[in-house]
Formats: sequence, structure tokens, C-alpha cells
Amino acid sequence: MVEKRTCDYTGEEIEPGTGIMYVRNDGTVLHFVDSKAEKNYKLGREPRDLEWTEAGRAGKGPAEADTPADEDADQDEDLEAEADVDEDEDVPAGDETVDETEDLEESEA
Repeated sequence: MVEKRTCDYTGEEIEPGTGIMYVRNDGTVLHFVDSKAEKNYKLGREPRDLEWTEAGRAGKGPAEADTPADEDADQDEDLEAEADVDEDEDVPAGDETVDETEDLEESEA
């Protein structure tokens, strides 16, 4: 029975009789499904950064599926909610705004 191998870069299954076997100087044997995987390995690219590898697809979860536009909209809603809360809060007696203190000084003079 012929042993099936998996690509050490992409995680794909390699059909028997195909693929590339790469032997490093330290004796480590790496198997690649195609030259694209081999070239990306030699360029030093991380498989988790590439969407076409299994590691890259595994890193993308539902939380990361949001588009940046959706995140901006969520942030805007949060800021609006915080602004509403700030307006509703009572201001303590000692914390008067600059305009109010100027009015008090003018009325005393």
C-alpha cells in the first residue's frame, strides 16, 4: 500500500507519485504538494498568513469575518451611546463650566 502524505506547508493531501520532496541540510524532509507551496516556504512566508493554506483558513473565524466598515459603524454607535450617557449625568456643584463662571463674575460686579 502506498503511503499518502500531506504537504508540510499547505496541509493538503499529496497524491502518490506527485509532489516535491525537499531535504534540508540538517536532514529534515519536507513534502510539498506543488511548486507554489515550495516557493512560498523558501521565501519565508508563514502559512497562517495565506488564505489558500489550511492554516490560513483555520485562523479566520466568524469574529474576524466582519468587514472594517461594519466595525466602524459599531464604534460610531458606541460613541453615540457614550455621548448620550455623558449628557444625562448631573454635574456636581463645584464643576461649573467656564461660561457659567463668567456669568457669575459679571453679575457680582
